[in-house]
Amino acid sequence: MKKKSSRALSIRTKMTLIIALFTAVILTVIWLLFVVFLNDFYRAAKYREIQNSAYTVLSHINDDTSSLSDIAADICRRTDASILIIRTTDTATERISYTAPRDILTNEFAVSAMIELAKRDGGESSYTFDGKSNTLGQGNDSMLYAKITDNSVILINAQLTPVDATTTTIMSLLLIVSAVSIAAAVIVGLIIAKTLSVPLTKLTATAEKIGTPEYEKLQGHPGCRETEELNETLSKASAELQKVDDLRRELVANVSHDLRTPLTMISGYGEMMRDIPGENNAENIQIIIDEADHLNRLVNDILSLSKLESGMDGLQMTEFNVTAELSALIGRYSTMRTVEGYTIDFEHDKEYVIKGDELKLMQVFYNLINNAINYTGQSKHVLIRQTEIVEDNKNYLRFDIIDDGEGILPENLPYIWDRYYKENRAHKRAGVGTGLGLSIVKKIIEQHNGIYGVISEPGKGSDFYIMLSLQK
Repeated sequence: MKKKSSRALSIRTKMTLIIALFTAVILTVIWLLFVVFLNDFYRAAKYREIQNSAYTVLSHINDDTSSLSDIAADICRRTDASILIIRTTDTATERISYTAPRDILTNEFAVSAMIELAKRDGGESSYTFDGKSNTLGQGNDSMLYAKITDNSVILINAQLTPVDATTTTIMSLLLIVSAVSIAAAVIVGLIIAKTLSVPLTKLTATAEKIGTPEYEKLQGHPGCRETEELNETLSKASAELQKVDDLRRELVANVSHDLRTPLTMISGYGEMMRDIPGENNAENIQIIIDEADHLNRLVNDILSLSKLESGMDGLQMTEFNVTAELSALIGRYSTMRTVEGYTIDFEHDKEYVIKGDELKLMQVFYNLINNAINYTGQSKHVLIRQTEIVEDNKNYLRFDIIDDGEGILPENLPYIWDRYYKENRAHKRAGVGTGLGLSIVKKIIEQHNGIYGVISEPGKGSDFYIMLSLQK
């Protein structure tokens, strides 16, 4: 079968593009930081350095002149800056200066202007001078900082190193780094994508055979944990699909068998009554009626089970007297008790009202009673017992439908609720039932969130029970 083409990208292409795109985004950020914003970052760092130096001087502003001079000199050496300290005492105003001959701090007009600017800005200010238009300094940009307190003025001037040459060097290096990074990203993306895509490709190939006898589980491939879990899930899905397919074929075969038998008998007896004189009698007509009834029951049970399994037949929840309804249902078996000698006893201490779908629950009792009648022993006795029990701190109303027939083998107990299940796994037409009754019971009780089960031993009969929630 030819595979359909898809416009969607493969996982290998997507993974490679994602990693390459991620690398490109990182490189773009690096380019912006080192090329576009480098000068801004440098000036911000320089300002913090000058400010920290000013606060260091301010913390020693009341030291003696010698100590304060040493601190100012050390700051100038470390930061390559000029400094001017003006402090006022009770007796005089002292100036401590470490400046070059052409430094801006030697210009009294510039010093006065910065002091006024700092006063206007709340005691702290900075200003950057353009080295090209500035007649003082060395022709480089410089940053002048002023800090004013009640008895002191601290001015620091620092030269700003041009970053144009640095930016050019960084751009050259970034070009090389970007090319190498993009190439590495593509290679790494291809490797990672291949690691993921190879097991997925194999799983896709095997998944196409899911549900068919040709399906084979992928063995021994060193994929990642997720692909191994996916492989296990597909294997389980294949097993379930195979089981469903087997059940479907079995159901079709069984239904065909049960449909063919009554149709054959109806057709055969009808032709016999038509062609053979004297065969048009009540006995043959009753056989045709019985087979038609069996056929009708089979069709109704198939339809009921199909609706229950598909969820189309929802529950009609009402409150009703289940004890009274069950007693009325047992009463309808009076003809069978009179003519065929069956005994059906109903043990109960009082009547109970429960909430549920009355019609469906009565169908459950009908199916279980019929099942007990079909398989009871020579005594032809069926016992129905109603009791109230508590299990897991919940109140339940339990119904036991007990027969004294041959019982069920222990290894077959888990399968009796399956439709058309027979102990030897070979289908045979039931004498009265359709083989779907217990499956219908199972579905209805599950819809009511109830509990169902069977207790049976070979030679000791069977006890089919259901438990329905009882609200106090």
